Amino acid sequence: MTEQELRERIQSIPDPCSLATGVPLGIGEMGLIESVTAHAGKVTVRMHITSPMCMMAAYFMREIEQRLQGLDGVDSVHVEFDQDLKWTPGDIHPDARERLAARRITMLGGRLLPRAEAPAQGGS
Repeated sequence: MTEQELRERIQSIPDPCSLATGVPLGIGEMGLIESVTAHAGKVTVRMHITSPMCMMAAYFMREIEQRLQGLDGVDSVHVEFDQDLKWTPGDIHPDARERLAARRITMLGGRLLPRAEAPAQGGS
């Protein structure tokens, strides 16, 4: 499988924080997948977490392993987490941000979601 095909297999894994808001988003839409690499049967998935208090690392690891383990050409799956907390709400896919905004959700993962720019007002 290609790296893109592997990414497609995991991107719909539900993000528990978004589930709690009533607007379920996959980890792909959330911008949590940093990279997916495959070399000689070893797949490595690098992920962001939304908060230093995120307790979902084990859940994400289990879900990724279940979706990728045993696929043709996949011998092992390793999940690594970004400890530098590079994720920001701006990483959420724009369509997903619109769905969150439609529900008037302003925070996710303890961080304020970016708002769409208001149209410029004409001055007179």
